[in-house]
Amino acid sequence: MEFKEQTSVGISDFKAHCTEHLRRVERTGVPMQVTRHGKVVAVVTPPEKESPTLAEWMGSGAGLSKPGSSALFDEPTWEPGDRNMEREDEDL
Repeated sequence: MEFKEQTSVGISDFKAHCTEHLRRVERTGVPMQVTRHGKVVAVVTPPEKESPTLAEWMGSGAGLSKPGSSALFDEPTWEPGDRNMEREDEDL
């Protein structure tokens, strides 16, 4: 099926060629109106943007640590006697 530069399509044509119309919207990024008797009944739009993956959302962390900075994590960050740090399974 050859597509013309159109922004609307009749509902029967959309039903008959749904996959092709969706691929066109995906490829071009141009929303498509679906009409019934000349009235718009739906608008097919491409997604705004794909959701980022967890790695993209959090980032890789590359460049955040400096050589030798791992020593910061070798020792606990609390001191003996700090409140609630040495208790075991006690109600607070």
